[in-house]
Amino acid sequence: MPVKLLMLLVFAVGALTGCDPEGYKDCAWTLEPEPKLVDTITDLGMIPVCARNREKNKEDCRFETTLDFAKSAWMRKFKYVDIVSDKSKFPRIISKIDYCDNK
Repeated sequence: MPVKLLMLLVFAVGALTGCDPEGYKDCAWTLEPEPKLVDTITDLGMIPVCARNREKNKEDCRFETTLDFAKSAWMRKFKYVDIVSDKSKFPRIISKIDYCDNK
């Protein structure tokens, strides 16, 4: 296969996937409690949660939030890029998520 054709094919695949192979911009993420990480909690009244995209088999479990926030997020889809969290702490505390059903 000629190099130019191969480069064109790679570019076309990148354009079709929107250059987001991890699915961070897909409305396919959910917030789920993660009891196995309860020992990582830094603040009283918080619970460990994971942002999961089961379609792409991706997850990020570096988050914590309140139980009430986790309940309000249950089964609601969002884009990973729409998570607002305190990135200066670990685990990161989620303060807001813009859900896909609100757009």
